[in-house]
Amino acid sequence: MKKVVFIFLMLIATVVQAQFTESLSSDRPGQALSVNMVGKNVFQTQAGIDFFDSTSYFYPNSFFRYGFSEKFEINSGFILSGVRFENDLESFTIGARYLLSNLDRKSKSSVQLSYDFGAVNKNTQLTYIYGNSFSEKLWYTVNLGINIGDTFEVNNAMYVLNLTYALNHKMGLFIESFGTFLNSTSPLNFDAGYYYLLNNNVQLDVLIGENNGLFFGAGVTWRIPPKSKKLK
Repeated sequence: MKKVVFIFLMLIATVVQAQFTESLSSDRPGQALSVNMVGKNVFQTQAGIDFFDSTSYFYPNSFFRYGFSEKFEINSGFILSGVRFENDLESFTIGARYLLSNLDRKSKSSVQLSYDFGAVNKNTQLTYIYGNSFSEKLWYTVNLGINIGDTFEVNNAMYVLNLTYALNHKMGLFIESFGTFLNSTSPLNFDAGYYYLLNNNVQLDVLIGENNGLFFGAGVTWRIPPKSKKLK
């Protein structure tokens, strides 16, 4: 399975043309992956911490993204766990995201492939991402993923349904449902939250949700644009 991931990354790394987007595109807050790429020569960090009331565990997490083009990026992330912000490595992934198409002015689709070296059972996850807008202020994102073990068995599948509303050009609200199906089914999980753009390259966020008990989270997204682009 590791060879499959490596070949995939090498094939799509040949995509080289891109444009720079004025405002950052973050996977935070929430569970849904964004359908958008970060942009050519853009490095972006998405960091946060979640707290689960049922276990009193903290889950510090960071996700790093680098864009080779408007259509292709590589990414990597980790999740830690513990009662004192550290201890166990829950997940360590390396992957890539590719923009499949701009279906029309309102919708896009992309695909994310990643391999988790840190999970108890090493696995590959392939996720299809679809985004569409009802209006300039209201849009939704759908994630459908499949989790495959190193011996090519299907471990599970996941879904995320995210609805986001922009209050203005700096802040917005979201609500989403997420869970798993196929080999194991999770109860209906959900979360909701708020994001605020300090400027085009820095975003803050908070959320609250239900996943076998209440959980809370907060984080920041920080984008480093190409040198030719100035912070606004």
